[in-house]
Amino acid sequence: MKTNYLNELKLLLDNYSMSENEKDDIISDYNEMYDNWRDYGMGEEEVEEKLGKPSTIIKELVEGYQTIKHVTHSKRSKKNGKLIAITPFISLVIFFILGFGYEGWTYAWLVFLIIPVSAIFLEMDNEPHKLTALMPFICLITFFILGFVFDLWHPGWLIFIAIPLVAIVTERKSIGFLNTLVSLSPLVALVAVLYIGLEMGMWVPTWTIFLIVPALGVLNIKSKFKILLWEVLIIGGTAAYIYYGYTFDSWNLALLAFIPLVIFGVLQDDEGITKMPKEYRILTLGVIASFFILGFLTGMWGYVWIVFLVIPVFAILKETKGNERVIAITPFIAIVIFFTLGYFLDLWAYSWIAFLIIPVTAIIKEG
Repeated sequence: MKTNYLNELKLLLDNYSMSENEKDDIISDYNEMYDNWRDYGMGEEEVEEKLGKPSTIIKELVEGYQTIKHVTHSKRSKKNGKLIAITPFISLVIFFILGFGYEGWTYAWLVFLIIPVSAIFLEMDNEPHKLTALMPFICLITFFILGFVFDLWHPGWLIFIAIPLVAIVTERKSIGFLNTLVSLSPLVALVAVLYIGLEMGMWVPTWTIFLIVPALGVLNIKSKFKILLWEVLIIGGTAAYIYYGYTFDSWNLALLAFIPLVIFGVLQDDEGITKMPKEYRILTLGVIASFFILGFLTGMWGYVWIVFLVIPVFAILKETKGNERVIAITPFIAIVIFFTLGYFLDLWAYSWIAFLIIPVTAIIKEG
């Protein structure tokens, strides 16, 4: 097992332009860590899980190094650069032809997307993330076709959820089948809740679809007993909530069905009872209390769930530093802006623009 692990790591390192001494040092470090964990009595599978799969840790180990493929293809990159350089002029000519010749000013500007799309095609070659890089442009074109041609601005904006979906599916081999499902579940749940909520006005009890996320996530826990307990509390709480709500027409009181799940969740983390830092437990309880208080006072259960975003934002601000902190919280800021404009002002056709702050922030901070 150890030999296979180190060989796989060595093969991955060979794809990068680092010296043999550097590679040997990395292999030696992991060999030593592997032996140390074995000395502590851990099994080989546990050790490899602790160290991380080679395909997962390789990105961190080779940060700042170029792939050999990238180095050997530098000449072709120069040629590609010339082709990319002329695409703005080609786009400009097509733009004016469509505008002056066919009065197509409304749609003609889309030809300027040729510039970034051609750059991605020429520079990324056969890289696995090429489709991920192209997805924003594919979605943008599709969105405007749905809007201008079919007047489907809403729910056409849902097409943008395809961007993270494709990114997750592309990474499925490195993160595994179960983690892929867990990663996809929030997006699937979001689409389902928004569609049912906006089209049918059934925010309650539709929001319970989000519980599919923790229901899948807990399957990563090693203890089968804990998995069973989690699933019973999630499924049982949901069933009791829906039954009481429909039977007695009191959805507020029905929320009490989740109290056992909340208490169990606050006391647990992935290793055991009461090991979660105190500030996180206090924050979690505060957020849950705020959710119920705001829900009871305003009745806007379809909106007040946003308060739960405070937890990951707090964790990011506390655990990360520098540019990473700013970049990491922009998706949450974008979600709040997007959902607030859509929920209160019915600007779903335009509020998606808020998500553009994510790549813009990353470019500014990393530039």
